[in-house]
Amino acid sequence: MRRLQKIIASSPRPHNKQKYAFSEKDASDAQLVSNFLNIEMKRVKFQREYWHGVFEPFVEGFMHGKTLNPDVGCNQIIKFGAMRDYALKNLGANYVATGHYARLWHRDANDQILGNNSAITTVLERAIETVPQDEWILEWGKSWDARVPLLLAAEDESKDQSYFLSGVNGDNFHNVIFPLGNIRKNHTSRHGEQTVRQMAEHFPFGISKKKESMGICFIGRRNFSDFISEYLPEEAVPGSFVDVDSGAVVGKHKGSAFYTVGQGAKISGASCKWFTVGKNTDGTVFVWNDTHHPALYSDELYVNYDEFNWIAGEVPIPLRETNNLPAFCRIRHLQPLIPCCVTALKDQLMIKFDRPVRAIAPGQTAALYVCGGLVCIGGGPIVSRGPTYHELGKELIMSSLHPSGINDLSLRRKCRD
Repeated sequence: MRRLQKIIASSPRPHNKQKYAFSEKDASDAQLVSNFLNIEMKRVKFQREYWHGVFEPFVEGFMHGKTLNPDVGCNQIIKFGAMRDYALKNLGANYVATGHYARLWHRDANDQILGNNSAITTVLERAIETVPQDEWILEWGKSWDARVPLLLAAEDESKDQSYFLSGVNGDNFHNVIFPLGNIRKNHTSRHGEQTVRQMAEHFPFGISKKKESMGICFIGRRNFSDFISEYLPEEAVPGSFVDVDSGAVVGKHKGSAFYTVGQGAKISGASCKWFTVGKNTDGTVFVWNDTHHPALYSDELYVNYDEFNWIAGEVPIPLRETNNLPAFCRIRHLQPLIPCCVTALKDQLMIKFDRPVRAIAPGQTAALYVCGGLVCIGGGPIVSRGPTYHELGKELIMSSLHPSGINDLSLRRKCRD
């Protein structure tokens, strides 16, 4: 039997003693489980790679008004970059397994471990029966490298992490295994299989009752504005909150970079909640006291062609042959998928939605899916959105709007009111 090893990858937690304590507790728990399973645990530091490849671009993007997702960068640069390389080269590992909730369809059937894809193959074939025009996915990427697997959403849709994996080069998924991809975490499936938490009950130390990690890993429970201010090369320039409809100044802010389109704008002394709907280069932050203003909605976005990561290493066949790719898209983790059409322009991809989408912001990752949302074909950072409905003078029809995230209940409340 091959020797099993568990790697704990440490990333930087600048000036965050509380988060450091939590990471030490996680490492201690991992060591207890490793001991229980009788496998060796190695703790490896990737601070330098994380700092230069993830954290610095995050801060740089923040300074320029971009909403980068560090989890996408961490998977691309660290987990399936530096950590995977370390395991394969330094430890002589044959495979790398991680706890991501996603699935990989390995087409190398000669490999006894990676080629054991019968369940996933069946799921994929059933999806194609429903959407026969997506049959091209079976051959996609073979001309580039037949070993490159396809990335599929997890069985547990409520925990699916394919969005965070959309920026990973598909070649880096070769020799990778996602053991949790076909297992639900908290709620038993209709077939009655055990959940991950139920399996964990067989382990000691209360591992099955551990809370889920949420938020940006290097910030922890600190106030985001206070944290990020420590790493900005220049002090933020104060400015005004301006009512997007009346043009009236309704408050002052400490720097426009701290406000993201679609999120709440904390205005001192305000009697109601305001939302950021736009920003100007002069530091003005436009706001409105409702979460569904037309200035928040657009039905198209753009990604630089050379910044979009195609999982299989090549442009999808329909886009290459007809310059028209029917697909689904999400711009946030677990956001319900949105039907769209992808078109290649001179140096950009245009993603056109079939409905208005709320709060499209530069820097966010746009991830694309086909086969009814089963297969994630890639993702890339948004460069810009199209004109808003406010700019076009178009009225919003509430019944046609799309949830901005999995926990967005505002549409339900709005329609009820």
